[in-house]
Amino acid sequence: MPSAPAWDVEPDQLEPATVAPEEVVEALTAVLGSDTFSTAPRCRDFLAYIVTEHLAGRADRLGEHAVARHALGRSEYDARLSSTVRVQATRLRTALQRYYEAEGRGSAIRICLPTGRYAPTITRRDPPREPSPAHDTLAVAVLRFGCTGSGAELIGTALCDAIAHRLGEFPGLTVTGPAAVAPEGAVAARLLGARFVLEGMVTTTEDTVGLEATLTEVSSGEITWRVTKRLARAALAGSRLDDRWAAAVAGQVGDATGVTFRRALACDDHDGSVVYAARLAYTDYLMKQTADSVSAAAAALDTALATGRRAELLAMRGAIHNAEVNQGATSGQRERELSSAETLAREALALDPANASAYLVLGGTAWQRREWDLAHRHAARAVELAPWSPTVLMSAGTVMAVAGDWDGGVRTLREGFRLNPLHPGSAHAVAALACLISGDDAGALAEASLVQAPGQLWGPLYRALALAALGFSDQAWTEMAQVLEIDPTFLDDPASYFTSRARFDTAELDRLLNHFEPFGAGPPL
Repeated sequence: MPSAPAWDVEPDQLEPATVAPEEVVEALTAVLGSDTFSTAPRCRDFLAYIVTEHLAGRADRLGEHAVARHALGRSEYDARLSSTVRVQATRLRTALQRYYEAEGRGSAIRICLPTGRYAPTITRRDPPREPSPAHDTLAVAVLRFGCTGSGAELIGTALCDAIAHRLGEFPGLTVTGPAAVAPEGAVAARLLGARFVLEGMVTTTEDTVGLEATLTEVSSGEITWRVTKRLARAALAGSRLDDRWAAAVAGQVGDATGVTFRRALACDDHDGSVVYAARLAYTDYLMKQTADSVSAAAAALDTALATGRRAELLAMRGAIHNAEVNQGATSGQRERELSSAETLAREALALDPANASAYLVLGGTAWQRREWDLAHRHAARAVELAPWSPTVLMSAGTVMAVAGDWDGGVRTLREGFRLNPLHPGSAHAVAALACLISGDDAGALAEASLVQAPGQLWGPLYRALALAALGFSDQAWTEMAQVLEIDPTFLDDPASYFTSRARFDTAELDRLLNHFEPFGAGPPL
């Protein structure tokens, strides 16, 4: 087989040809998304900026000071005292050479940065195109935030960096940036090589600090998520917004049930690899928690694991085994499912000892076996490892609560909802139960009203108990009727239902069972 043509000539030696802007965008997208540039964020920013300016017809303005300011974020730059731009230009040329010698060897369009210049040269060569591999991840580009007001630039830079860092901690995402260049329009946005672009504006006044952030889907130009936050400066009291707000923004964008994965799921995206498909199926399960979604996730994860044993996928598959038990596995299947879940979790930890999701699987198997203390330890360890992950916090909080630490579990759940209010409402069932055993019936009704889990008892059951305690008998029986449709024998022995699933002290169990007294005489005529 003949080797790919070598890129060993200067740009001026190539045949000149007209290169359409769309082709330049496509070529640059491939470079920015390559493995060669994945560990070189400054090279990505440098290249994105100079090509954007080239496309905008401003290549003649590309000088050392302009690159320093707009590509490298150096607002104060003196070429007589610093060689930063020249050094970075050399690194970019080296990175481009490596790219075209390996990943980009079949590229039809070549982007070069001639020695001694900052304007790129775009040339065409027409080797046969190699098919692009299916992607494993969703790509999100973070642009440098705009800033207005005294001190806003410092806050905005720290916040933007923190958001990008936290997004990078979520599995299934590829994060580019923060990029110093802010392209205009859908075509220019594609220069960042991402499906989603996150932009923001930090505004300060004498009394307040504000943030507005938006996530845009590049292909459609549609804003898929927007958040606005404002805080009085006096309320900061030494706290860091790059910790406080970055966690909330990243949680809603990058979580397994965050806007990026929900958007991809809603668009029925089939362009990714089997690993990508498995992640989306797992998101669907987290959103729905139905028998069908559990089965679909199991099949997708089995297909993905056949291509390689990744810790992330092993932990997900273990969680699905636990979910299959929750869906009502028979007594014979139950222990097989739990043993499979435990085996997968330990295999995941052998590959990645800091995998929080694997500890959650172990916590789930211990919970199902009523090993309450062990379940709590595994859940607490997961929180230590991934306090930035809403899905981890939700699952861990649930296990901690039902293991008997109701206060600690609910605090953990509430932190998860703070980071990602978009998370499915099923986790509110645990908070509703915690309110019932503490005597807060109004709080229980508020929490249970947020629970929508078709085919599960939790929502209508906790609404029925809270409504009855508050004196709304007719409404309570309407909810209880839904419970009895799912399990006609439920009222025969509700104590067994609860004690088989959670740990209570005597007083907690008594308060809970007292809620059933209004149902003892049967429904109203």
